[in-house]
Amino acid sequence: MSCVRIIYYQIFVYIKNHNIMYSRRKWLEFYRKLGFLLYSIAAVDRHVAPAERTTLKKEIQTNWLDLEDTADPFGSDAAFQMEAIFDWLDDADYAPDSAFNEFEAFVKENPDFIASSLKERILLSANRIAFAFHGNNKKELTLLYQLEQLLNGSKKSV
Repeated sequence: MSCVRIIYYQIFVYIKNHNIMYSRRKWLEFYRKLGFLLYSIAAVDRHVAPAERTTLKKEIQTNWLDLEDTADPFGSDAAFQMEAIFDWLDDADYAPDSAFNEFEAFVKENPDFIASSLKERILLSANRIAFAFHGNNKKELTLLYQLEQLLNGSKKSV
């Protein structure tokens, strides 16, 4: 193999590995910010009901684990970061509006990351959590509307 080919191969491997790492970091950040969003919906009435927490766990299992295969630093599926962040925010009695703002900032900073199929999953999970405890209330409906407007501002399709 010539020196030029070896150099091109090394450059290719470096770029490939760099993109994979960026992608994994981005997915990990996404799941964490999604935890902020789902917490904001559950806590908008200043109380996280056990039914909302149960719904979150079901959503992770049915709607997020199969999306892609990024692992967190501990080797678990990165989708479980949603639950870890959700629990941490609840324990800290974090302000729901601040939690929503965290997710909003991620979407605005990464408009190309949120594809149509991802928007559908986000909205589905958000709606299920909102309806988990005695339907939803005016605050939850307002937040769901804001979420839909936010996601519709991000126009990428799959």
